[in-house]
Amino acid sequence: MKIVLDTNCFISCIGKSSPYRNVFDSFLREQYTLCVSTEILLEYEEVFLIKWGNDVTINLLSRLVRARNIEFSTIFFNFNMVNNDEDDNKFADTFLSSNADYIVSNDSKLLALNKSVFPEFTVLTLQEFSQIL
Repeated sequence: MKIVLDTNCFISCIGKSSPYRNVFDSFLREQYTLCVSTEILLEYEEVFLIKWGNDVTINLLSRLVRARNIEFSTIFFNFNMVNNDEDDNKFADTFLSSNADYIVSNDSKLLALNKSVFPEFTVLTLQEFSQIL
């Protein structure tokens, strides 16, 4: 299974006491493939630095980029599918370019992609994805 993980959901599943910790633990156990683009990694870095500082960010990103179950996608075309929040298009474009199974997000603008007829998207909330695992 291949997923694109929204930044806020990623943050929500890292804490040891998080109710969604199983999502991060499942990644560490290589139970799914995390699809990322350069833009997504840069956003992860920016938000992690603010939230946890330099040392934790370096450790976490180092773990991510060396993981066997991470897939790097190069975005050759921007579909501009997300209305009212251009910054979220990176998740939709990575989903399409990597042929992922799901976008995992609690963002209403990304969840609205489920209504798209073409191209088709499957966007799950973090809670739904956590239950699947």
